Amino acid sequence: MAGHPIQRNEASGFSEIAVAGFALLLLLSAQWLLSNAIHGANYYGGDGKMAQATILTTLKFGGLFSITNINPIEGVGSQLLPKNVWANPALWPFAFFAKETATDISALIALACFATAVYVMIRCFDVPMLPSALAAQSCIALFAPAVLLVHTPTNFCLTPGDAVVYAPYMIALGLLARLQPGSWRTFGLTSVGIFALVFYSIYCDPLWTMIAAISWAVPFTVVTLSQLRLKTILVRAAALGCCFGMLLLSGVAGYLYTLSQYTARVQFAEVLDRVRGPQYVSAMTYSPNMKTFYLACALGWLLGLVTLRGRARVLVIAASVAFAVWAVYSLVYLLLLNATWVPPIPIYLEQCLFALYLAAAVVGYWGLLRAIASLIARAAAPLVSRAGAALRRPAPAPLSAQRVGKKLPRSSGLRRLAVAATVVCTAILPAKVASYALTDARAQAMTFYQPWPNEPELMEFLSENVGLTAGQPFRGAINFLTVDMVTLFTMATLWSRNVPTLNEYSQLVTPEALYFLHALLKKDVRGQLNSFDVFWSNGVYSPTYWKAIEAFGVRYSGERWALPDAANPGLALIVKPHHPQAPDDKAGTWYIYELPHPNVGNYSPTEVLSAHSGAEIMAALGKPDFDFTKQVVVSMPFSEPLVPARDMRLSIIRGGLHVSGKSDGTSLVVLPQQFSHCLRARDRRVRFVRTNLMTAGMIFSGSVDTDISFDYGLFSPRCRFVDLADVKQLGLTIDLRMLHLSGDRLFPHWDGAMARLRDAANAIK
Repeated sequence: MAGHPIQRNEASGFSEIAVAGFALLLLLSAQWLLSNAIHGANYYGGDGKMAQATILTTLKFGGLFSITNINPIEGVGSQLLPKNVWANPALWPFAFFAKETATDISALIALACFATAVYVMIRCFDVPMLPSALAAQSCIALFAPAVLLVHTPTNFCLTPGDAVVYAPYMIALGLLARLQPGSWRTFGLTSVGIFALVFYSIYCDPLWTMIAAISWAVPFTVVTLSQLRLKTILVRAAALGCCFGMLLLSGVAGYLYTLSQYTARVQFAEVLDRVRGPQYVSAMTYSPNMKTFYLACALGWLLGLVTLRGRARVLVIAASVAFAVWAVYSLVYLLLLNATWVPPIPIYLEQCLFALYLAAAVVGYWGLLRAIASLIARAAAPLVSRAGAALRRPAPAPLSAQRVGKKLPRSSGLRRLAVAATVVCTAILPAKVASYALTDARAQAMTFYQPWPNEPELMEFLSENVGLTAGQPFRGAINFLTVDMVTLFTMATLWSRNVPTLNEYSQLVTPEALYFLHALLKKDVRGQLNSFDVFWSNGVYSPTYWKAIEAFGVRYSGERWALPDAANPGLALIVKPHHPQAPDDKAGTWYIYELPHPNVGNYSPTEVLSAHSGAEIMAALGKPDFDFTKQVVVSMPFSEPLVPARDMRLSIIRGGLHVSGKSDGTSLVVLPQQFSHCLRARDRRVRFVRTNLMTAGMIFSGSVDTDISFDYGLFSPRCRFVDLADVKQLGLTIDLRMLHLSGDRLFPHWDGAMARLRDAANAIK
């Protein structure tokens, strides 16, 4: 029974799991040594610290297993970035470890998930263990600290958890490649598997999964069409169609659409469009090593096209075509000067597909080695045959073989030799990384280390006075008057410690928020991408400005310089020492101004003004005598007599808000919370109206004691469609365009476009 096929397959499967697991363990050990040798590389920079603050906020204030939450620490209660701390294992360490330790463990888990996905994908294309394992190990080049040393695309350095979001698409591609016409059961299981993988990616992070979906669309298309057989094409297309159909019918597709559309960056694309530049196209423009990577990949793809057949060749074709489409995509991005660019910038696609490029290159080189080995074997076969015939002597078969009447298996020794060779080869890269970590990496130990700001006096003061605690009253927020690297890192630290700011840094800044800055505060908001920073243009701070930010819940206004006397309406001043955060930063003073009447959920105006457009609302709010505590502007007809509410209390709770209070009749309370048709009160007598364009007005009678949730989710996106309709109905337009969008023709400045291409080419050289 030792040679039974089932047992041989079980033994082979066990040996593969053992070898692949050993290769992964070596890779993770090397990554851990490197992360401990070079500090602060994971979750690097301002984006990395913002991501950490978002994760910590979700853990403390997000609804359990919910991916759509109100943001309690930034802005005026917009949507928190949907990083799912419950589904993504790379984010779990932040629940158990200190931030700096959690970042390294998070990256380790992300690398394990990503490398495993690469290995599974390549094995689905009928590639042997060794090249599959080597390709999976090469992904360490995408993770910090290695990415900062070899200068590959940096997304996994800033937010390693995104690797878990991208990984399911690679496994889904492998499943699609194995799908053939035949059993309905196989078709059903494969379709469900692809849907489950895509849905898991969406559930991990519905914002970044769209980048992965767009990036992997070309490889999926190539695999679908690869065999050029109509029946196979139809079966694979049907599997993908079933997946898309389930996303559409379940509401998930509508959620993804509204999530991307209800943002300032999409609704005001002309105002926020990035200036086109090669730095947004490829890491080649700043990396001295990327051109070497691509030359090596191109050679590997060429070798694979020549030497491989079957599914392995399809993998190489998919990578080659994806790269060609990315190149065209990048060219259009650089040349399409007079049109806004809403899709992902090309460098995001490069980051997402780089693992496919590396994998296909490794498979191509393996094809060459296999072809060389085959040629050598064929050339040596006659010599071996003649030598064997001369030396061969008849010999009795072993007794055991005589008894069973079968030949002994000859492949077991070769299989053991192949396994041993695989183990040795997969130890080479981890050994080199580990050797570097234990020797030369010491010189880079603090090169990338950016500690959290050490501002104990400021942090203690703000934590004691406006820090959030679940279930406790909201006490206001702080607004920083300028945003540079010092204030950005300071704000990220405050967010991580549950101190809210009016300043918001997020891809989900709402259209109403940007319009408010432009129309009421007269700000030139061009280029203010992913941010909501409320300070007056040209350093002018009028009474309207101070009243407006008070209505948003601001208790303190802070900066490292004092307000001019003309800009200070008599605000109380608190000073705290500023400690340098970087070598070029200097010690100084934080000037903290306290506003007397912040809206902490206690603004209950009784004089209602009606306006039907955004411009009319802003005109009413901009009048010098407008009083946010007594007056309110609504966009829908409202005729109920109002009385002031009393004993109002607003708290931040897990998954939403809690409001309590009393009224002797009917009251309207303006909350420091952005209005959305997705707001739901547990008390059905409570209703919400849009007030002062941005904020939510809560109407109730008698007494109220209710939770408020954000009823917007993967399967319930309809309320966001109504929010999008409001943007059009209110006529929210900003008559500004980025300078590079000027002109009437598609290519208004051909010479300028050519200059950009030359700059990109020179950067690559």
